[in-house]
Amino acid sequence: MKSLAIIGAGAAGMFCAAALRGAKNLRISILEASGAPLKKVLLSGGGRCNFTNAAIDGGDPKDFYPRGARHMRKPLRAFGCGAAREFFRSIGAESKIEADGRVFPVSDDSRTVAAALEKSAAKCEMRFGFRADSLRPAGDCWEICGQRNGRRETLRADFALVATGGRWQRGLEKSVEALGGKFSDPVPTLFPFDLDRAKDGEWENLSGVSVADARADAYANGREFSARGALLVTRSGIGGPAALKLSAFGARDFAECGYSFGMRVNWIPRASDEDFKREILSARRSFPKRSLRNSPLFGLPRSLWEYLCRSAGVSERLWAGFSKADGAALKAALSADEMRAVGKSAHKGEFATCGGLECGCVDFKTCSLKGRPRLFFAGECLDIDGITGGFNLHAAWATAKICADSIKNFAENEG
Repeated sequence: MKSLAIIGAGAAGMFCAAALRGAKNLRISILEASGAPLKKVLLSGGGRCNFTNAAIDGGDPKDFYPRGARHMRKPLRAFGCGAAREFFRSIGAESKIEADGRVFPVSDDSRTVAAALEKSAAKCEMRFGFRADSLRPAGDCWEICGQRNGRRETLRADFALVATGGRWQRGLEKSVEALGGKFSDPVPTLFPFDLDRAKDGEWENLSGVSVADARADAYANGREFSARGALLVTRSGIGGPAALKLSAFGARDFAECGYSFGMRVNWIPRASDEDFKREILSARRSFPKRSLRNSPLFGLPRSLWEYLCRSAGVSERLWAGFSKADGAALKAALSADEMRAVGKSAHKGEFATCGGLECGCVDFKTCSLKGRPRLFFAGECLDIDGITGGFNLHAAWATAKICADSIKNFAENEG
């Protein structure tokens, strides 16, 4: 009988255990520092659990994973969105695809996903309160050491899977470094931006206003970053999917700049130059005696339209007297709104980070440490992170699935 020790009862660790249900000749122990499994899964998607995304199948990983995209290509081809949905269906969690490609359980309850994983891993030994702080090779086995209920404990296993999430315990990190692993320092990702203009009371009054389609550009550390999607005005700056995506792709450069850099927002990215001229001409003909502030265009929320008209200096202008210079000023305010980031905020009260074990240290055919085929890694402990929309959880599933297949192959072939 072979043995596997899984360090961490989060998404990747529990998925690996679930994927190994029914595996012959294998005993599994799951070591979890807290008192319960799958805490982040239960909170994900606002409690609904957005656990994958339809865009993964046929999409380019570079569009979803700011770090680790190249290494995720094969895992995503082998275990994409459709495969993930089928796996969860097989363990009792039916799913649905929403209009934006996000996938949720039909129940709209993250407990459905968590319960399905827990049930599938029910035969595993659960050691809650076990805080692993080191591991080392012991012949053909691994010794995992840690604290549990104030006492030192050591567990020996034929295989070890590290699935600790994004925050590495320093002792465990040093153990992997001693085996040849290298780490990228963690920095914040997936955060809204604080803006200099938020000090303006007029901006604060816009808090809660959302634009369904906007483009945000940032210029930091000599590089340019861009993201498009829904943008939300907050009391301190901007948030929403476009801002979070921008923060993910520029995370390390933004950190190096101390979160102070130039930004530009196009509030009407769908409007071409011709569209803009046509809309303006229509307004001049239809509302000649109406002021610009009283005639919102391009589907923008009225309060934001009024704010941008004031910024352009045309708020009180009548359409009848609208000049070419007015048009240039309004176009700049709507499609090239210059601003400056001065910091970051927490998304829904929480900071996410990127960083972890560098992908170059890992053989992604098996998700094991290079040169150490019995030591595996899955999920957020790797330097792989995605934008919002189910991509981070899917990375956990896909890497854990590779680990499970590799471990099963070892266990069954070695007898």
